[in-house]
Amino acid sequence: MTRRKAEYTNRELSFGNVRLNGETFELSAVNSVRLSVKEFELMQALMTNAGHACETHYLFERVWRDEPASNENIVWVYVSYLRNKLLSVDADCSIDGERGGSFTLREGL
Repeated sequence: MTRRKAEYTNRELSFGNVRLNGETFELSAVNSVRLSVKEFELMQALMTNAGHACETHYLFERVWRDEPASNENIVWVYVSYLRNKLLSVDADCSIDGERGGSFTLREGL
């Protein structure tokens, strides 16, 4: 019980033509692909805050909170994975970012 998240999140999120299924960890648009747990959590954070900048530190704390051996550079690695997966599902949105700054999920490529 103590490990449950305090906030409620939908089982399915959508942005543009992209859907994120919380039960199957599937990212879909024209095609679909299954995400790892960390990819899913990162995509969920970006979709929950779609159109708004998410600081690297915020994303790191939200996704890698229980892993003290990690550092914030891991966020860049996983954003790269998600960018490739968004391309593979023919998404009409993309993840924009600035080095050491923030990431934003935006419609259009």
